[in-house]
Amino acid sequence: MNALVYRGVSLFFKNKQAVVGSFIGALILIGLYVFLLGDSVVAQLSMLTHPQLVVDTWMLAGVIGIASASSTLGSVSQLIRDKERNVYTDFMISPISKQQIMLGYFLSTFFISTIITFGVIIVSELYIVFISHGELLSLTQFGLLTLSSLLTVLCSSAFMFFIASFFRKIDTFSTMTSIIGPLLGFLTGCYVPIGSLPETTRNVIQYFPLTSGIVLIRRILTGNAFASDSLEAVQAVQKELGIVMNYQHEIFVPVMILVVSSILFLGVALWNIRRIELSR
Repeated sequence: MNALVYRGVSLFFKNKQAVVGSFIGALILIGLYVFLLGDSVVAQLSMLTHPQLVVDTWMLAGVIGIASASSTLGSVSQLIRDKERNVYTDFMISPISKQQIMLGYFLSTFFISTIITFGVIIVSELYIVFISHGELLSLTQFGLLTLSSLLTVLCSSAFMFFIASFFRKIDTFSTMTSIIGPLLGFLTGCYVPIGSLPETTRNVIQYFPLTSGIVLIRRILTGNAFASDSLEAVQAVQKELGIVMNYQHEIFVPVMILVVSSILFLGVALWNIRRIELSR
């Protein structure tokens, strides 16, 4: 199984298109706020002491969240390629158990996304400190950010693994990923402030599992930016930007949503793959 994990990680980072594609969603978000929405959002937050810092940290939290999700799209595509080339079938008739083979594919996706996500976290922290002139996260905050990011990566990997379980052709899957990647930005409330969206749309975003992870990341990354503002102003802005949502005031609820969703997505994906193999 270790060899399968190493193989998946190596093949991904050798594929430059897959690596670059992992950042498409994050680049779209950065472009939206640099060239279109950034100034208008800052102007709406003029009641805050550091509105630009709040917007920068909020936007970068979205970049981290989207990177954790979109990077799994490129890595999980290796499963589809192996199915199409019958490499997957060769693995299935090998002495290794099917559970170990599927776990190898899943763990390679998880490790790839983790590497990319923590690379983005480091770049985001450098940007906050040296460009936005914000504060460096404390050890406690960084520990919470690490845990939140790992849970988000876990849920993203399980979700994409679930989607990939329905495909056998890489061309079809590539077409789907070109839609899913940008769509994730809207489904997690990263491209537009949640408070400006219709109520129905806000409800969809709120109950989408990956949103829980991004909400946790937002709360940690923006925490220092609100330090000198009044509680009333902070609560209003947090609600507008989706830093805190109705059921997510506490840490326990979003953490449980991420864990339970990961288990369900992975369980259904494994069942679906086994069902398809038995029907062949």
